[in-house]
Amino acid sequence: MLDYLLIGAGPAGLQLGYFLEKAGRGLLNPGSGTGAGHFFSYLSAPSTAHIDQQAHTGFDDPELNLRMDWNSLLSGDPRLRFTRYTERYFPAAEDMVQVPCDFAAASRLRIRYDTQVVRIMRDGCFRAIDQHERIYEAKRLIVATGVSKPYIPPIPGIETAELYGTVSVNPRDFVNQRVLIIGKGNSGFETAENLVETAAVIHIAGPRSICMAWRSHYVGHLRAVNNNVLDTYQLKSQNALLDGNIERIERRDDAYIVTVRFSRGERSHKGPAVRPGDRMHGLPFRCLGFCRRLRTGSRHQ
Repeated sequence: MLDYLLIGAGPAGLQLGYFLEKAGRGLLNPGSGTGAGHFFSYLSAPSTAHIDQQAHTGFDDPELNLRMDWNSLLSGDPRLRFTRYTERYFPAAEDMVQVPCDFAAASRLRIRYDTQVVRIMRDGCFRAIDQHERIYEAKRLIVATGVSKPYIPPIPGIETAELYGTVSVNPRDFVNQRVLIIGKGNSGFETAENLVETAAVIHIAGPRSICMAWRSHYVGHLRAVNNNVLDTYQLKSQNALLDGNIERIERRDDAYIVTVRFSRGERSHKGPAVRPGDRMHGLPFRCLGFCRRLRTGSRHQ
């Protein structure tokens, strides 16, 4: 029986596994991806991962330099510092793929890849079952998979909207199309930024006005690196921000009709009208946040 079963082989699972291994604890990391940090290879931003770091601080103090580096995992091996892989302030997502794999190999962690835990039970000890019906028993269970359940609002027709994690990030796939993005967070504006040169119209909808990170000092609010699309709105292009609730999404033949009730009035508006062959982007995944979900005996995704 293991001391620890640590579900997840992303940065959180690797970091905790590293310290447990150093403490001599027996553990196993089941990871659903093909390698460590698989998240960065399939759910990355169109251009960057937007986790900033300062590679050049003007100081030689390693503690101060690490404080300015949001991406490095703590390790006794200085070769694994993220700044050795890239000096970019906003590292590209592809820059972040190799680092967890190297960290996992150097730390000699026991990671079982391509392993999806689908059921967890507790009867004296913890028992986890993967997709191949293999059973893992451990005295302690730690889930380090992040918030993995997308928030899906109760909007009729939301299931017809495309997901942030699976939609194409190639701007050429949206040439001359009319796009509606549901959600005014970083991922919504990030997606709009990626499409601004090719889409004919981009509308970004949400019930409240945007909140800028530079005012709230909260990185979850809209970062300046993602807000260039605001210029196109202020300079009277066809792009727009809609403060209102999406009431329903209807798909009619090859078109979508989206009904929006504005927050500053009682009137409803159907729009943007979508022509046959065009695409409406609903993004009930990254753009609308996540919910936590993990219960003993429940399915874990």
